[in-house]
Amino acid sequence: MVIIGLVYFLANAFQQENYPIIENSIYPTDIFFIAISPIVIVFSAILVARHGATGSHSKAWILFLAGSIVWYAADLTYYYNSEYVTVNNDSYLVDYLYYSSYFLYFGFMMLYLRPRKNKITKKIIILGVIISSSFIMPSLYFIAQKPVADAETGINMVYPFLDSMVFVPAFAAVVLFFRGEVNFLWITITLGVVCLSVADTMFLIERCLETYSASSIANLFFAWKWILFAFGSYNHIKIFGVKSTQ
Repeated sequence: MVIIGLVYFLANAFQQENYPIIENSIYPTDIFFIAISPIVIVFSAILVARHGATGSHSKAWILFLAGSIVWYAADLTYYYNSEYVTVNNDSYLVDYLYYSSYFLYFGFMMLYLRPRKNKITKKIIILGVIISSSFIMPSLYFIAQKPVADAETGINMVYPFLDSMVFVPAFAAVVLFFRGEVNFLWITITLGVVCLSVADTMFLIERCLETYSASSIANLFFAWKWILFAFGSYNHIKIFGVKSTQ
């Protein structure tokens, strides 16, 4: 993560937009999205193969795998549209794919936590909702400051609410982690969700201010999300082997 952060710092310092790998489409920092995402898919596919297709954990990892595949497909679609779709590039298919990923990740968390639902109190849920609201308020503020709201603004506005949705079960899992109820995977998942939420908020703000670029810090947080997901999946494979009890 430190190395990726350094790369983004250098990309901003040397203005990587002047050195595209593919003109008006792929820039050096975009390699992280193309290279790291498949690693997460491979790791989650291994976990699906190990857990099988029955039980909450098995179904949870199937949803995690599906969410990662759909998100990767959205990234590839975004780059394809940037390179080849020069007119009428307003179908919002990419956003619908991203939306689907959030619900798949949310389903993963809910299924993974279902065996411990009795340990998740209303107090934990309420606190998670309060914290997750911090992802919504900055976006609402900048939306209110924008003189003209268009369809793209409305599409982007959905993301903070999706971030809040996936944060609540992730937060509950972290509380259980510190109680010794779930494994280290949840620290990486939660940090990944936090990075995703920060990235979405920054992306929306930069879109409103018309300052977004390939070197955006928002993209750095998107890349960090994949790193954390990859590390969590790998750690789960390494520690728990063929059968996992947590």
